[in-house]
Amino acid sequence: MNTGKHTLEWLFTEQLMIDEEWSTPTPRGFCWWADRNAQRIEVIGEEPGPDGQTVYFVSVRTELLRSIDLCDRALAAVNDLLMQSASMAGPVYEPSHRSLSLCSLVKVYEEIERWINPMIGTAAVLQIDEARTVGSELAKILNAEEAFTGHPQSGMRPEPDELAEVAAILIAPMGQQPSRWGSVEFQDVVEEYMKQPPALLGTAGDEGFTVEFPYGERSSLCQAMADQPHPRYGNGLLLLQSFPVTGKSDADGVRLALSMNAIELAQAPFGYGLGSYAYRDSMLQFTSFFPNALYRPGLLPNLFLACAARAREMSVRLVGRDWSPE
Repeated sequence: MNTGKHTLEWLFTEQLMIDEEWSTPTPRGFCWWADRNAQRIEVIGEEPGPDGQTVYFVSVRTELLRSIDLCDRALAAVNDLLMQSASMAGPVYEPSHRSLSLCSLVKVYEEIERWINPMIGTAAVLQIDEARTVGSELAKILNAEEAFTGHPQSGMRPEPDELAEVAAILIAPMGQQPSRWGSVEFQDVVEEYMKQPPALLGTAGDEGFTVEFPYGERSSLCQAMADQPHPRYGNGLLLLQSFPVTGKSDADGVRLALSMNAIELAQAPFGYGLGSYAYRDSMLQFTSFFPNALYRPGLLPNLFLACAARAREMSVRLVGRDWSPE
């Protein structure tokens, strides 16, 4: 079975229930308009996977801004408004077009399709919400142009699709309830996965876990926190991975973060490309936020393993050290 194609069909017909009047096929998937920002959902690559399966890279990309000059002030604004408070997508800059898009990129194969597909659908909905809210604010700060377009035949939507309001009327209200991730799950994932390599040290508390991974002669820190609500979506689970970098100005640190977004969110994900790199306090950080609406039992170990895959890749890329069997 072509799982990538099946995922796109499911997203189109069942999860997002897209009206064909406001969509158009592309060579690798489809483009559609929930409001005035075009969103592309496509299979952009593949690789061999477990048990001979093919792993497909499913991309969600929402056009955000164009005519951007990424001066130091603009980099700081993008870092503050989009990257440090990311949910399930991050900004990717296209220098040739001077454009900025919100992007998510996820590996999909048959074994995980049942639970990863709803996460992709939620990422698409949150991108639409953030394009409509943060996009206009950022455009004013950067003196940039919002990337509004219309359907090739139907033109501009006179009214937004119902999905454009889902974050406000469903996801955010669910976030007013306590986080659905609890202490028993945090303790269980530490006991099962973090008492052995590749974890160096793992601890759990009532509101999350922390784990350290090898990072050259040092370690990188991964934190899962159920007590850090998102400014727009309320309670859920915040994942934060921190990788020390040295000798960079703030602007250069943000450029590094954007360059990593361009790889993991637009070419090939290291873990789950649901979030964004950012730069803060001499740290390159990857931030993901999973709203209460996405909670499901058994998800936490998968998130941990994805973080471990990213930690290994960043050790190679940033300090030139792969993990050894020891």
